[in-house]
This record gives sequence, structure tokens and C-alpha cells, in this order.
Amino acid sequence: MFNKLTNSKGMAMIIVIPILLMITILGISAVFNSNTDMDISGSVKRSSQAFYIAEAGLERAVNEYIWGNFYDENVSPITQPFNWLENLDDSTFYTDVALGNAASYSTRVISVVDPGPQSPYIDCRDVTIEAKGNANGGSESTTLIATMRFGILPSGVFDYSYFINHFGWWAGFSSGNAVANGNVKANGHFDVLSGNFTVNGNPRFDPITGDVVDGGGVYAGGYVFPTDGSAYQGMAADSVNRHSYAGADRSPYDQAITTMPNLNDAGDLDGDGIVQELNPYYVGLANGDYGNPAGKVGIDSNGDGVLQPSEVIINGAYGDDVGETGNLALSGTAANPVIIEGTIAVTKDLAISGIVAGQGSFYVGRNTYVGTGVQYQNPPTARPNYNYGSESAEQYRTRVETWKTTNQTADLVSFMTVSNVVCGNHTSSSWRSSITGGGGWLSDYRNNGYEDVGVDGVFGNMESQSNPYSASAKEADGFFTVSIADGDGNQHMEDLPISGGVAQVPSGYHIVPGTGEDVDGDGRYGDEYDYSRDIDFSDAFNSANFYNLDASVAAYSDFANFSVNRMDGIFYTNHAIAGWFDDYCQFNGSVVARNESIILRGPHLTMNHDERLSSKYQDLINMNIYMPLTKSFSTVSWEDQSVR
Repeated sequence: MFNKLTNSKGMAMIIVIPILLMITILGISAVFNSNTDMDISGSVKRSSQAFYIAEAGLERAVNEYIWGNFYDENVSPITQPFNWLENLDDSTFYTDVALGNAASYSTRVISVVDPGPQSPYIDCRDVTIEAKGNANGGSESTTLIATMRFGILPSGVFDYSYFINHFGWWAGFSSGNAVANGNVKANGHFDVLSGNFTVNGNPRFDPITGDVVDGGGVYAGGYVFPTDGSAYQGMAADSVNRHSYAGADRSPYDQAITTMPNLNDAGDLDGDGIVQELNPYYVGLANGDYGNPAGKVGIDSNGDGVLQPSEVIINGAYGDDVGETGNLALSGTAANPVIIEGTIAVTKDLAISGIVAGQGSFYVGRNTYVGTGVQYQNPPTARPNYNYGSESAEQYRTRVETWKTTNQTADLVSFMTVSNVVCGNHTSSSWRSSITGGGGWLSDYRNNGYEDVGVDGVFGNMESQSNPYSASAKEADGFFTVSIADGDGNQHMEDLPISGGVAQVPSGYHIVPGTGEDVDGDGRYGDEYDYSRDIDFSDAFNSANFYNLDASVAAYSDFANFSVNRMDGIFYTNHAIAGWFDDYCQFNGSVVARNESIILRGPHLTMNHDERLSSKYQDLINMNIYMPLTKSFSTVSWEDQSVR
């Protein structure tokens, strides 16, 4: 037995030796392969680093440099919105920017091409950018090529007779006493709380393709209430003409939330530390700094219908020179109307009343005060209302285009206001009791302007039909949720704590104006708006403080009536439009509020949309109307062209 055992051990030794040799060989191979894998892993890591470095350079080029300058009206004004972009062709603007650890990036523009109108842009340019990222001292590199489309969106907000970037609501009007001839929209919910609202809307057309989008009516980024339509009259009584988006876009053109213009000096371009003021761009536009004629306004003293040099009161801007108060008063009559030609900038308050003529825009740094009313001397002919149910959308479009041509030279004036449009004698206690007082409509919680409304930028939950007043994401959480950017233009959303009414921004970052909860677009946190204070004049209303005010005017009640009889023009405000209005007062143009509210008090009100505002911005420029442009950008293509 021992011999067998001995023989068995010998056989085992013969078998084990080859196995050990194989293990040894495999071990050596494993060590070799391990070292090779480590080299490959290091290469991939460095290549990934190069990729992310190139991506960082690309994002900085797009967000900080190209978009920042295209968005800035001072660089890319309405008169020549694409000149700056087109001059970028074949230019390098970041070269070997060092990031540490022997890493760097370079970026350049390869080409700038005009692709023609491309949805949702009515005008745009395709910018192709190359970004190279280097890691490990340049031994590893990545090249990214991206084509970005920078464009101008349709005017959007001015396509409506009534538009509010908040909670839109009507209350207290009996049957037929509140009428909108033209579409109406709220970016939040739209609600007729009591009474009735008649809406005679009109078809909308895709500005690129010309296709019919829908038949018009009432639009809400959230829901149109009451959902059964019981409070609506006119074509809005038909459910197909009440458009509830519930927070969801339907197409690149047909979006739940329509982008709003921003008149503020959000970037503090003049370096005075004040952002709730008129962007200096509009002062330059008024002074003719962007290739456009300087604006002028005056009184037609001799009644010949022509603004003579001796009749001009303001050339360009008022309040931009030393010694100018920044407050302007204008009052016109049928015999001696106010005449405006082009753009006028008023850095503080504008008080206006009576008859106006011409074509142009007032850009107002604080409040616009409408005394007795504003009425065109040479108004357009009656607006072509849509014959719902008896004419096609195409037939209506033909009538509208004919009407636009016929009325191309008729009066058209806009009042673009940073703070509020105040209508009637706001110094009257009766006026204030229903508007700004404790029980006034501007104090209603649905008009609250505090900037903790959630990242959708509007009060309430747009996705909720059953509980529309409930909080949306980030709403009422005690934080100011906005995008912040570092010095290289890299952006991300951040919940900023609020202390003493001020958002606490991390060192090295700044708030990106108009993002998230920055509803008024000034780049700063704003608590509930104080109408009891900010609706008043900044300076006493007298001839010493208001240029061109007659010295015989001792009080605002000498300039204004309790209520207003007519509102011809385009009225836009970053905050509220509020006032009392005479029986059967008409609004002929467009009424738009960016933030809080529109308060219109009167027995009978009619809003007639001026269809000339649905024209392309180039056509409006031909009428001396330089409206704020809504700009955006998107990605066309993106690829990694590295060879590995």
C-alpha cells in the first residue's frame, strides 16, 4: 500500500508542476495586462478631461460671450440685431485659456450663416463654434464643433389685447360690459371670478409657415377658469376657444409661457448701483446712437399737423443730461396735439393727457401717468373683428392684411414703462381706496408681486386644475431660486437664502436676470411690491420738477380727472396698470403687464387689439415703433470631432 501511495504522490507532483507553470505565466500576463490597462485608463481619463475642458470652453463661449452680447441691446440693437454676430465670422476669442494642471482651451467661430426664418424664430443666424480642450500638457486633446442658432422670437405679448405674466382675472362685470376684441392671455391661470367677460378673438398663424395655429380666444399657461365656460361670452363661450396649457408647451412656437421683454438696467450698465431703472440702451435708441434717427416730441402749436423745429420740446432723451429733472409733462388738444416722431426716453416720470399724433414710442424709467386719457388724432379705421363661424381663418387674414396696409400711416404710439401705468387721479382718496388701499384690488393676494412664486415664474400651480392656488415647485419656500453665473459664464440653478430682503449670492457669482423667480427681470430679489408708495410721484408734481408743465397747474387734479375716458396706444409695464375709467372707455392697442396686475375699474370697458402689432419687427420699425425684441438661442448640431 505504501508503494501505491508513493506512486500516487509522484503522479500528483507531475500534474501540479505544469499547473504551477501555467499560473506563473498567467500571473505574469495579468501583471502586464494590468499595467497596460492602467495606461489605457489613464489615457481615457486624460481624454475625458480634455473633453470636459473643451466643453467648458464651448459653454463659456456660448453663454458668456456670444449670447451675452447678442442679448444685450446695447451691443445688438433692434436697428441692427445681427450685425455683431455676423462680424464674428472666422474669429478667435479665447486662446489657450489655462485651467491649471497643464490644461487649457481655445474657442473660435468658424462661420455665421443666415438660414432664413426657422421655427420658432422669425429671424436668426447659425453660428458654428469650434472648441479645443487640452489635457496633460497638450498630449491629449478633444475638438468639439457646435452650431448654435441665435434668433428673434415673435413679439408674442403684443399680439394680445390683454396680456399678463401672472394670474389673470376679471370680476364684477355684468353681461356685455367687459369686451376684448382680440385674443387675451395670462402666463399663469386666467379666471373670471364673477360676472362675465366677452372675448371676440381671432385666428393665430405660425409666423414662419403661415399655417393656422388655432382660432383664437382666451389663453392660459395654466388653466382657463371657470372650466365649464359659463362666465364667457362671444367666441370664448365655445370650449375650443379656451386654451389651457397646464404648464406644457404645444410646439416651439405655441408655448405655455410667452417670454416677456425686460426694460430694466439689470446689468447696471451705467454703474450707478441701480437696476430698477430704464436700460441705458433705450436712452441711446432715443438719441439715435444705433443708426436710427433721434426721436422728437412736441406740441403742434400752429395746428398744421407737422412738428416744426420750433415746436419740439424734447429731442431724444430727457433726464440723461445734468440739470434735467427726468420728469416730463405733455398735454395735447384737438387743435394743438402732442406729436411724437420716433423714440423718446424719459428717465423718471411721464405725465401725459389729451390728444396725441404721430408714430413713436415713449420709454419711461419709472411711472407713466395718464391724466384724462390718451386719444389718437388720426386713429386707424375700425379694427377688423373675426366673424367667428361665418368666415375662414384665411379669409380673415386677407382682410387684416388689407387693413394693415390701409392704416400703415395712422397714429401708433407705445408707452413702455419700467414701473407702473397709473390712470386717473391717483391722489384722490376715493381712487386709492379701491386700487391701493387695504381693500384695494392691488392688495389682493392674487396680485402679489413677491418673487418667491416658483421656478415657473407665476403665482399658483399651473398643472393643477383642482387646486390652482397651491404652490408650484419652489414656490413660497423662503428661497430665491434663480440661475447664477460665475465669471466664466457657467450657470446653474441655486436656492438663494433671503436675509433682510436681500438674496445672498455666493462670492464670485451673479444672478442671471429674468431666470427662475426673478419675475421683474432686474437681477435682484424683490419682496411684495409697495403700491401705496411706488405708485406716487417721485418728485412733487409742479412745474419746477416736471418739464413743460404749465406753471398754473397747482395740483395733479388740475391735470387729471378722477377717471380716464380713452386709452389709445400700446401700454406695457414691468409692474401694474391700474386706474378708474369712464363708462364705455375704449382701449385701442394692447395692454401688457410683466409682473403683478392689471386693474381696470369702470362700468363698461372695451379692449380693441391693434392688429398692426402682429407685424414683423422690421415692419414696425418702418412705422417708427422700436419694440423690445425677445431673443433666444438653441442647439442645431453638436459633435466630437476628435480622432482617437
